[in-house]
Amino acid sequence: MGIVMSYQAIYRKWRPMVFEDIVGQGHITQTLKNQIVSGKIGHAYLFCGTRGTGKTTAAKIFARAVNCKNNTTGSPCNECEICRGILDGSILDVNEIDAASNNGVDNIREIRSDVNYTAVEGKYVVYIIDEVHMLSGGAFNALLKTLEEPPGHVIFILATTESHKVPQTILSRCQRFDFKRIKPSDIAHRMKEIAHAEGFSVTDDGFALLAKLADGSMRDGLSILERVTSSCEGTISGEDIINVLGISSLDLTFRTTQALIDRNTAEILDIIASVLADGKELNTFADNMLGYLRDLMVCKVAGASDELLDYSAEDMVKLKAQAGKITFEMLSHIIETLSKAKSEAKWLKDPRVVYELAFVKITHEELDDSREALLDRLSSVEEKVANGVAVVNVEAKPAPEKEKEPEKKEKVIPSERLFVPIPAEDRNSANPVVVAAKKWDKISRTILKNAPFLAIAINNRSITVDGAGIILLFEKGETMSYRSAVRYLGEIREMFKKASGVSCDVKAAWHDEVRDVEYDFWSFPKPLEGEVSNETMPEEQLQKDPLDSLAERFADIVEMSDDNAFVEYDEKESSFAQSSIDVEQEDDEEEFLDEEEIKQINNDEE
Repeated sequence: MGIVMSYQAIYRKWRPMVFEDIVGQGHITQTLKNQIVSGKIGHAYLFCGTRGTGKTTAAKIFARAVNCKNNTTGSPCNECEICRGILDGSILDVNEIDAASNNGVDNIREIRSDVNYTAVEGKYVVYIIDEVHMLSGGAFNALLKTLEEPPGHVIFILATTESHKVPQTILSRCQRFDFKRIKPSDIAHRMKEIAHAEGFSVTDDGFALLAKLADGSMRDGLSILERVTSSCEGTISGEDIINVLGISSLDLTFRTTQALIDRNTAEILDIIASVLADGKELNTFADNMLGYLRDLMVCKVAGASDELLDYSAEDMVKLKAQAGKITFEMLSHIIETLSKAKSEAKWLKDPRVVYELAFVKITHEELDDSREALLDRLSSVEEKVANGVAVVNVEAKPAPEKEKEPEKKEKVIPSERLFVPIPAEDRNSANPVVVAAKKWDKISRTILKNAPFLAIAINNRSITVDGAGIILLFEKGETMSYRSAVRYLGEIREMFKKASGVSCDVKAAWHDEVRDVEYDFWSFPKPLEGEVSNETMPEEQLQKDPLDSLAERFADIVEMSDDNAFVEYDEKESSFAQSSIDVEQEDDEEEFLDEEEIKQINNDEE
């Protein structure tokens, strides 16, 4: 009866045996080799990094190298009896422990008792604790003292994919080595060597796709290669890999992105239908889209860098072309919407409707009221204005007919959609909007007390007035302040009305857009006698409001008031009323000044 040889996975069969075979971690392997050659070997090491980057492999090579009898270069010879014994498990001086299944205090106590025994055949006893972050708190505490002062013949090598879960007291006692994600070019090069040795035939575009799918992990890349070669015969191309794995081709990703840029809803729905008809997963399709959108963003903000992007020359041309057609705001909107859809879809049996709704929202921005969608629409309007395309604001009030006369005609500027001229008869200091604008400092402070999050938008903000209301002015470089104001204009309008008693529009504009037509409302004349309406009170009378006089005469009382209370203007009662106030004793009688006392105060001031 013959011996049956068990099959060994490719990634295990081709696991590196010496430091030189470890791909993409030269900064670590060279340091370890230098320490071994010089004899300056530490007592505890911590290998950190994502899956499949060579942490455990490097630990096993290191364990053999420190015990190897023929070690002259820093790497193990793998030929002496010590190396062979460690490889076949006959020498027990190297112990590999899986912390995921041995994470209790008792497991660590067993190690503490064993470290007192010297090595049987090698020079060092090496403990490799894989996924060390899985140890319990008690186990970490039990390991702490031994890790700090182990016997001279003991070396600890801790490996983890989540170093942030390892206590700082453990980290400080180890030499830390961070394993990097392996570059796609390095993965592809190593795959070509293995494929040639195994007799696999793969095209260059197939290797490039496999390396990209590996996502920085050599082990994942080899596992995918093994799966593909098991399913295909003959020469394996990129198209074969796409069909086997059920992923989207780059051409389909280009097509989908172009449909989003063109806001072509029908094309998007056709693409989703074709993805499902081909038996592909929509979640995988979304992952591919998000990866490409990330590359598109990098290309737009940082240029086509070979360090950041891995595309063929032909595909890079397409990437650059699409990056030039899409705004950053739209790109941000697509990524945000698609990410939310992916998060929601994982809970559904059939995620189709979630993705279709997400793509419809992207192509019909008016259906989406999210912050990203609003910024996308604003960016589109600004681009049209910059290109000289007229943008009509249907809510803007038309100027009176006489304003169109040549001698009184206002200068037209690109921001015409923002600025509404004030009729000549309303350009006076009794105009309610003008009165409120002159008290902007007080009004803005009142708003900020109740809505501190608006500080970036209105704190120390210059303003002007037009026929519709107040305009917040922003200088170049205040992009974040401007966007914040645009986002919260509704809240600002409401609070402005409450604080001033004036119901008017509040808008945001770049100062350069209205500089040539803005009004100097401080120099507006007083209205002619008889022109003051019942709804408009001259500024002089507003300044002599009895409550203002009381605030000036009894400053101490004012300082004791609740600063957080919001003061609202009641249009019906023509007085200021406090919307909320903390009353310590509700039963106490409240005393108010009667009309005679108020008149006496006003007379004293005059």
